[in-house]
Amino acid sequence: MSAAKEAQVEFITFDVFTSKRYEGNPLAVVKIPNSTSLSQKQKQDIAREFNLSETTFWHQPTGIGELPTWTVDIFMTTKELPFAGHPTIGTACYLLSSIAKERGLTEGIINGQFNIKAGKIDLVYDVASNRARAGIPHDVHVHEKTWSQQDLSNLQPRLAQTSESQGFELKENYPIVSIVKGMTFVLIELSSLEALELVKTTSGSIHVEGLDEGWGPSFIGTYFFVRLAGKTDGTRVIRTRMIEGTMEDSATGSAASDLAAYLSLVEGQAGQTLRYDIVQGVEMGRRSNIGVEVVLAEQSGIAQLYLEGSAVQVMEGKLAL
Repeated sequence: MSAAKEAQVEFITFDVFTSKRYEGNPLAVVKIPNSTSLSQKQKQDIAREFNLSETTFWHQPTGIGELPTWTVDIFMTTKELPFAGHPTIGTACYLLSSIAKERGLTEGIINGQFNIKAGKIDLVYDVASNRARAGIPHDVHVHEKTWSQQDLSNLQPRLAQTSESQGFELKENYPIVSIVKGMTFVLIELSSLEALELVKTTSGSIHVEGLDEGWGPSFIGTYFFVRLAGKTDGTRVIRTRMIEGTMEDSATGSAASDLAAYLSLVEGQAGQTLRYDIVQGVEMGRRSNIGVEVVLAEQSGIAQLYLEGSAVQVMEGKLAL
C-alpha cells in the first residue's frame, strides 16, 4: 500500500522596490489554494523557515471578477503584522502581473484589491513598467511622547560620540509616529550621509513607554533619514535606514509611508499633493527605491496616501506542510 502524498503549497520569492535581482527587499509569497487551510502556527513556522523580514500568504479567491480581490496575511519571523509596505507591493506585482500574462497584455492598467488585517487596499498595476501603486490604509498619529537625544545616544553611542568630534548636530527630540495601530516608528533626522553611515544595528529592540492611549502595544522601529536635493518636478528625495534591534531592513514601505505622512502634515499645506522618492538599503548593498505620494485634505489631515514600487522574481518552488 503506497504512502499518502505529502501536502504541499507553492511559493515564489521576489526582490521588491527594485527592478534588479539581489537588490531591494526579499519577499516570499505563499499561495494558499481553496483546498488547503493553514493555521496561524503553520504560517508563523513557514515565515520563520524563510527567515526573511516578511512573508505573505495569499488566499486563492473562488473566482476573479471585474475587480480581482485577495485576502493576504503578512508575517514577520516572530508575529503577524496588520500592514507592511514591501509585502503589499511585491504581492501586488506578482498577482496582477499574472493576470496580465493570462490576458496577453504588454501594456495598460489592471486594478485589484487586497483585504489585509489593517483594512482594504486598492491596487493599480502598470503592465508596461511592472509597477504597482497601493492606496494604503492609514491612521497617522503623532504621539505626544517624543524620543530624546539621550535615548538616541544610548542606542547609537558611536553616532553620538562622532557627532561631538566631527561637529554635526543631533536634535534634542525626535517624533514618534504611527502609520496605523500596531506600526510605529521613531523618525530620526540626521544632517549628512556621513552621519547616516554611522548608524548600526543594536543588541535588542527598543522599548517606548507611554505611547498615547489606545496605540499600544506596537511594533516600533527606528527610521533614520537624510534629506537630499529634490528633483526638478518637486519630488522630495530622502535617504533612509530602518533599524529594529539586530535587524536592518533594506526597504520598509510602512516606515517610508510613516515618514512621508509626517513630513507632509508638518510642512505641507491643505489640499497639496507631495511626492517622495525614498532610497533605502544602500549601506547593505541592496538599494531600494520607494515611491510615496501624500494627498493632504482640503481642511486638515491626509486624504490619500499611495505607496509605489516594482518587483522582480527570484525563485519559486513548493513547501511541504
